[in-house]
Amino acid sequence: MKEEIQFILDVSERIFAKNIDHKIRLDPEKNHDTLIKEIRESHLTKIAVKEKLGGAGMNLVDIIPLIKLSAFHGVPIPFVETIICNYFFSVFDTKPTDDFISICYEENGVIIKDNKVSGLLKSIPYLNFTNKVMAKVRYNDDDYLIFFENKNSYLKQLHNFLAEPRYDLEVKNENILFKEKFPKEINFLNILANLKSIQATGAMEKVLQLCIDYCSNRKQFGRSLSKFQMIQNHISEISLEIAASGASISVLESSNNIETNRDENFSNDIKTAIAKIRTGLASGKVIALSHQVHGAMGFTKEYDLSYFTKNLNSWRNDFGTEIQWQNSLGNYFLKQNKNLWEFLNH
Repeated sequence: MKEEIQFILDVSERIFAKNIDHKIRLDPEKNHDTLIKEIRESHLTKIAVKEKLGGAGMNLVDIIPLIKLSAFHGVPIPFVETIICNYFFSVFDTKPTDDFISICYEENGVIIKDNKVSGLLKSIPYLNFTNKVMAKVRYNDDDYLIFFENKNSYLKQLHNFLAEPRYDLEVKNENILFKEKFPKEINFLNILANLKSIQATGAMEKVLQLCIDYCSNRKQFGRSLSKFQMIQNHISEISLEIAASGASISVLESSNNIETNRDENFSNDIKTAIAKIRTGLASGKVIALSHQVHGAMGFTKEYDLSYFTKNLNSWRNDFGTEIQWQNSLGNYFLKQNKNLWEFLNH
């Protein structure tokens, strides 16, 4: 499997490096055709789909490096979202679509009647690229996974400081193309929270590279910024935060899976909490330190840094902030009736 994922990473790196630059990130709707075409031709969005359905048959754990790589390059389309949606199609032995899909977790007042859906779906990314949506909804005391095309619904773009576009969707009697009761053994929130932790780690690695490149090339008082001790300290702290975040992600990578509620040794809820807490705390520090390194340059829209730090600010709050996950982790610990070291050695 390691050889297969390395091959996929090599292909992905070539596609991303060739087709993504900051100009495309700032205005992807006008410049994304080649990127989308090459991703489709390479079938990258189907790598977590069963082989019998035309995919590579990988688990979500296997593709953690690809998720990090996409965040490192700042892929400005619903690439990761489509991978996850196609994974869910595969779970239900349904052939996935070739199109890009966005995914929704937060909803309000959803009604399903005569195989049509109505209600409010909140904060859906990248609906400027696709009208196809997969959502987990609660109806009649059951959780459902549904898939539909947005044809008649009202789309409202959210105005915020995020790098990726988000939309609220007021759904009105859209035909449901796929509907299944959501499996109780799969934790939808954990999957999405883990994705944000993994993406944050990839984005922080990009921020570190930007800092190193900037300080190596920029001169002040006759010498490069990289020679100043304060700058060196900042970059060292950023590296330390990334290493700590990588360690929390490695806990996920050591799991048999990141989608079910439990594995053989430890609760995946706890692994999710640890990763979300650590990457969230690191994101805050990395954002502050990297902008100090760059000075005023880092805040400009035309420079790469702000795109990645905006994403970090967004992802650390998606699917629970570090404070919410800290409370969850603390409550879990208290219920175990163990001392701290017994708990950590479990």
